[in-house]
Amino acid sequence: MVCHRREFLAALAALPQQKPKRQPRPPDLQIARIASTRQEGRIAYEGDLKVTGERPLNGLILQFEFFESRRVLLSMQKIEVESGTLMPGEERHFNVQGADVPRAVSFRLSGSETNGRELSVAGGGPHPLD
Repeated sequence: MVCHRREFLAALAALPQQKPKRQPRPPDLQIARIASTRQEGRIAYEGDLKVTGERPLNGLILQFEFFESRRVLLSMQKIEVESGTLMPGEERHFNVQGADVPRAVSFRLSGSETNGRELSVAGGGPHPLD
């Protein structure tokens, strides 16, 4: 009986130890709402965002990727949304403009800080281009 117990414990110790699963990091930025309007060779964007990450953001640049109806990438534009620091949990309304992209029907967003650090973005799209 003691022998079986030792064999069982030895076999149990030989099993690979499972590491506790890491909780996925929340995205750095959440796009809560965004709308676009074409007007005279420009596209105006209005929306709301929230800093959902654990670190402050030192400035915010949104990169817009524009797609045609067959989802072919037509163009990309970087637009600075905020030059100051955004703190975790902070919500912000924004209004920015960029150049119009003929034939574009949708866009997708990604983001970075002004120092170049890439951000994970939730709610980045694709969004219809109105």
